[in-house]
Amino acid sequence: MLRKLLQLSIAVLTFIAFSNVAAATSTIGYQPELPEQLREE
Repeated sequence: MLRKLLQLSIAVLTFIAFSNVAAATSTIGYQPELPEQLREE
């Protein structure tokens, strides 16, 4: 019984961790505009 409870808690915590990572990286495609002073030409 203790082993089942431990497995369930690990599964729930893993799910929470992955959903937090997904929420934090949802704007990974965002690239701000580069200021003219930093541009190389």
